[in-house]
Amino acid sequence: MRIQPNPNPENKVSSPGQPKEQMVEDEFLTLANMNPVMSQARERAFSRVFSDMDELFRKNQWEEILAVYYPIKEKLPELADHARLHQLRGKLAFALGQIKRFDEAIEELLLCVEQAPNDFYHHNSLAYTAYNSLYAAKNREVFLAGKLKENRIQLAHKHFTAAQAIRSDTITNYYRRGMLFKQIENKPQKAIPMFQRAVKNWESLDDESREMRQREYKNYIKSLYHLASCLLNTRCPQMALDAIKRCLSHDEGTNHVSLLFKFFALGKIQFHLNQFSEAKDALKFALKTAENKPADFVFELLARTYLALNDPERALKTIRHVPENRRRPYIQWTEADILCSLRQFSEAEAILEKCSKRDNRSRHKALVRMARISYLLSRYKDTVTFAQNASAFFREKWNNAYDEGMFWEALGLYRLGDIEAARTLAEDLRIICPDYDKLEILISRLESNDHETNTAN
Repeated sequence: MRIQPNPNPENKVSSPGQPKEQMVEDEFLTLANMNPVMSQARERAFSRVFSDMDELFRKNQWEEILAVYYPIKEKLPELADHARLHQLRGKLAFALGQIKRFDEAIEELLLCVEQAPNDFYHHNSLAYTAYNSLYAAKNREVFLAGKLKENRIQLAHKHFTAAQAIRSDTITNYYRRGMLFKQIENKPQKAIPMFQRAVKNWESLDDESREMRQREYKNYIKSLYHLASCLLNTRCPQMALDAIKRCLSHDEGTNHVSLLFKFFALGKIQFHLNQFSEAKDALKFALKTAENKPADFVFELLARTYLALNDPERALKTIRHVPENRRRPYIQWTEADILCSLRQFSEAEAILEKCSKRDNRSRHKALVRMARISYLLSRYKDTVTFAQNASAFFREKWNNAYDEGMFWEALGLYRLGDIEAARTLAEDLRIICPDYDKLEILISRLESNDHETNTAN
């Protein structure tokens, strides 16, 4: 047999004494990979660590996981360049997040995304960790404010979006992004399409897929619940009613959202649809399901419902189920409104005065109620003073004009005969809020007064 000459003699094996051939290692192959014994040992080590982490996860032993394996390059240097190191990092990041070490968790997940940029779970976990840190900050468990908070919000949105691009059929991812818009950013309009997509994604699944993804069902229910809330906040009460009824129907028996909150939501939506009898029934049922849980917000809305049904005595009895030391400002405003309906103006004023002194966020709402009571009792100087104070507080707090303060100050000035000052305020209010209730009546009165003055002259 004839042996063919080597076409690449430069690649022949070096003889002793000859220079060694150049070796190039890269991410695909290293010299260590050529040794099957070493490669197999590394894989066994990786599998052992992975299994151990899984076992600790099942026991929720987050501190122990971190004590043994974090930071991973120090604790497991032999796996530092392993192709699936990102899977271990992801587990460590989750453990860090569970004990609210969010900054470190995010650092680990950024490395995971860098190593595995097309991995849905890493993007999803990074977005969730950022989102969870924002919730912790909202609950004052960690500090996060200003630019740091804004950057964290943007990080969450970026990786929610990346995860959605990889898997557009998710329910939980869209639900959480909706909550980011709704609860953290207070942007219900932007939250609506996120909740709608979560709902649509679940309802598009066949029975087999629903069975496999049963853990996501609760977030489908929560998406319906929060969708109803956002629709109500954006003045779509009829659509909100449809969403909460679907939530009640699909959550029957499972109660992923408590009966207390679902029936309160139903009552609130019916209240805004002026379905006061139906709202009363829903709110009373909500109270029956409270089971000794705080339900001050239900008593307050039920009291307002009785007031809308022209039953102020029952309204007062209802709101006073809330102990006096737990009556937050919004409860005191309603209590004062009820007392006014009962012509108990002095008691209403006393409640509002006390409320205004301790409320550093919404003091203007108590002050403008005091302005209205003063107007009703023909104390027009007090009307002007309270309205001015309400506007001043609102401008200081929110750096904006307060339409109600402007209206009642203008009306008080009109009754005091200061037509020019009243007209200036009314015209300013027309620019800011042209549809303000009864503003045009006030302006027509001011114009009529001008006409009478000119005629007399």
